[in-house]
Amino acid sequence: MAELGQFLKEKREEKGWGLDEVQTRTKIQKRYLLSIEEGRYDDLPGAFYARAFIKSYAEALELEPEEVFAEFEHDLPKPRKESVDLPTRTEHSKTKRSSQEGKKKNTVLPSVLVVFFLVAIVAVIWLSNIDGGGDIASDEEEENGEVDIVDETAEEETNGNEENEDNEENEENGENGNNGESENGQLSFGEVDGFNSIYTIDSDSLEITLEFDEETDSYVDFREDPTDDGSIVETAAAPSEATEQDFDFSEHDAITINAGYTPALTIYVNGEELEYELDPGERDFQRITIEKEN
Repeated sequence: MAELGQFLKEKREEKGWGLDEVQTRTKIQKRYLLSIEEGRYDDLPGAFYARAFIKSYAEALELEPEEVFAEFEHDLPKPRKESVDLPTRTEHSKTKRSSQEGKKKNTVLPSVLVVFFLVAIVAVIWLSNIDGGGDIASDEEEENGEVDIVDETAEEETNGNEENEDNEENEENGENGNNGESENGQLSFGEVDGFNSIYTIDSDSLEITLEFDEETDSYVDFREDPTDDGSIVETAAAPSEATEQDFDFSEHDAITINAGYTPALTIYVNGEELEYELDPGERDFQRITIEKEN
C-alpha cells in the first residue's frame, strides 16, 4: 500500500467513515477511492484524474490538499508529457469566428440575390413598356395622327413601392439576425478571488462548450458554488472519450467550472471563447464562475 493511500485511509478511519461516506461527499466512485488507498493509480482514468480525485478526497477529510501534495509528492502519479503539435488558442478562436461569419454571409447572400433579381425583372419590364409604347405611338401616329401617352409616373410609383417593400424585408431580416446574436449575450470579466475568476453573462442562456487538447488528461466538473464543498452538478467525461463536450446550464443562475488542467482546455460560453484572467502556464488548476446578470 502506498504511503499516501495509507495516510488517507488512516484519516478516514479516524473520522469513523467508510468508503460509502467518502463516495457520498466527493461523488467519486468507491472503486476509485479504494484504488487510491491501495496505491493502484493505473486503475484510475489518468494522472490528472488521479490528482483531482486525491485532492477531493483530502478536502473531504478537511485536510489541506497543497500540504498533502507537498508531503507525498514522491508518491503522486506524474502526468504524462507528450510532444504534440496543437493549434494555438488564437487559431481555435479564428476557426470559431470564421465559421460564424460564414453562416452570416450564407444568410445575407441569398437575400441580396433575390433583391437584385427582382430589380432586374422590374427594369426589364419597364424598358419593354417604354420600347413597346414608342412603337405603338409611331404606328398610331402614322395611321391616325394621334399618340397615346404612357403613364410613366404610375410605373415609377409601383417600382418605388416594390423597392420599399424589399428594403423593409431586408431591415426585418437584419433585425432578426441581430436579435439572434443578442440572445447569446455578452461575456464580461468581473474579478479574481484567489484562483477563482468570476465572469457575468447578460443572457438567460448559459451553454458551455469544453474543447480538450488531444492526448492530454484533464479533469473538469461543474459546481453550484466556487467552494471545495460546492455541490457537484455534473462531471465532464475524460478527453480520451470526447475532446469536445457541450453542456447546458440555462436553468442555473450561476455555475462554477472546476478545471484540473487549464493549459489543455479551451472554454466557450454561448459560443464566445473565454479568455483566462489567470495565466494557465502559471496556474494550471483554476475555477471559473459564470453568473447571469439580474
